[in-house]
Amino acid sequence: MPHTLKLDARLLAAMDDLSLLAQTIVEGFLEGLHRSPFLGYSTEFSAYRAYTPGDNLRFIDWKLWGRTDEFYVKQFEDDTNLRGYVFLDNSASMDFGEGDHNKFDYARILAAVLAHLMTRQHDAPGLALFNDRVNVSLPTRATRDHADEIFRLLTGARASGQTAIDDSLLALVQRFSRRGLAVVISDFFAPEDSALELLRQLHAARQEIIVFHVLAPEELDLPYEGEFMMRDSETGGEVPLHTDVFRKEYQKRVGDFCERIRQECIRLETDYVRLRTDEPLDVAMIAYLERRAAI
Repeated sequence: MPHTLKLDARLLAAMDDLSLLAQTIVEGFLEGLHRSPFLGYSTEFSAYRAYTPGDNLRFIDWKLWGRTDEFYVKQFEDDTNLRGYVFLDNSASMDFGEGDHNKFDYARILAAVLAHLMTRQHDAPGLALFNDRVNVSLPTRATRDHADEIFRLLTGARASGQTAIDDSLLALVQRFSRRGLAVVISDFFAPEDSALELLRQLHAARQEIIVFHVLAPEELDLPYEGEFMMRDSETGGEVPLHTDVFRKEYQKRVGDFCERIRQECIRLETDYVRLRTDEPLDVAMIAYLERRAAI
């Protein structure tokens, strides 16, 4: 199994260079991948398929055969190129979570890691940062310079504003003319589940979709004691509550909310992965690689 990679203060301190951080995380993950049951990717992270009679023997990876005693044939850029668009929620509600568990730090590192994986795989990453409008939009391109631009934007990104899907974001999706992979990273805290409209539009545009529903452990567990003031980071509204009395009801409501998002994803044939920010990034990377392999 891959080496477990949890975010900690040491890694977070490196966020002034997300390119280096993403590379460090991905290389550490791949070191533990070995003979992967997920995609047939080697630790060098070329893409492979199983050998079939008639394949050119020049394209067999003999080092991989030596480790696995099975034949795999390398696939080249033309075989693997895919457009992969990352939609990252940078609304104010994402700036939540204590210390290493901050949702937006976790989410933008995940976005950088996925962009690095796509580039290593010869896929073409793109990026959209959104709250109540599209803040940044980079098209999909399979070049190293383009990946560096994604890392630069993610390094300087900040969470602010409200989560709302406006016409500019939907117009961006409607311009998609080629089937691709859309990765949506969000806490989905939006009025009346309006953030789900992005998934509906991506589905209508015939994109393969994977959702990473990012939540902090404090949001899921409500670990606080006694009187507590719950504040909406996007609207500023406050609600006083006694955590010992309300905890069970609160956890039920959060569970119902997550289940509602999951059920809509099922309806839209979308992969749904709920991520706690105290979980290692391996969970997300494996989910992404499995989805990528199925395309």
